[in-house]
Amino acid sequence: MENKEPLCLKCARRGKTCCQICEIYVTPGDVERIQTFTGRHDFYEFRLPQDPRYLDQDDDPEWARCVFRPDGSRRVLRRTQSGDCLFLGASGCQLPWEVRPLVCRLYPVEYTATGLKMDLADGCPVDLLPPGQDLLSALGLTCAQAEVWHRQLYAEIRMEPHLLTNGPTELERIQTLRLDRPGQEASIPGGLSRPPTPTPAGTPANSSAGTQACGAGKTASYPQSMPKVA
Repeated sequence: MENKEPLCLKCARRGKTCCQICEIYVTPGDVERIQTFTGRHDFYEFRLPQDPRYLDQDDDPEWARCVFRPDGSRRVLRRTQSGDCLFLGASGCQLPWEVRPLVCRLYPVEYTATGLKMDLADGCPVDLLPPGQDLLSALGLTCAQAEVWHRQLYAEIRMEPHLLTNGPTELERIQTLRLDRPGQEASIPGGLSRPPTPTPAGTPANSSAGTQACGAGKTASYPQSMPKVA
């Protein structure tokens, strides 16, 4: 009988997972979504990276400029004393997909401001995948969805308060940005609109239109620079 146990559960049985060892950056939009869902306001903090490799963003200067404040800190989810994410429960993440931080939704897809990368992060136990199954399909992630979340992520990091000149009024614009599903527009007050990149007819669900990216079947070797989630 085929073992349909989720890969993340298999990973958790092997040892510590990304939910237990990573420092998870959250965008202004992530904060608003999590606050709305949980009613909490104490789930994040501004902190210098404990792992200095997070500062290695030479391949993505826009990420470094937007995410890190002038003092080198960034907004991250709080962790328990054991190092677990605050929202990690006995059966996994307690947040639904549409509320989880964008960097979590995108993992293990790697990217920069210019787009998705060919390689996937080396963190998931690909040796536990059934024969013939690739990592992204095991996680229920398609390249089309990854492209949508990638665009949303970079739209939201560009609204970090330390980048803005017009204060909270500008920050409020991010609260209406919604790209949680493929094919949905990002509507922004003031009549602006950012439609998602159309996918040509006939494009496979696990491929990416207009970009050679999203790890075509994973046995990835990962570049030396630090991913956003490691």
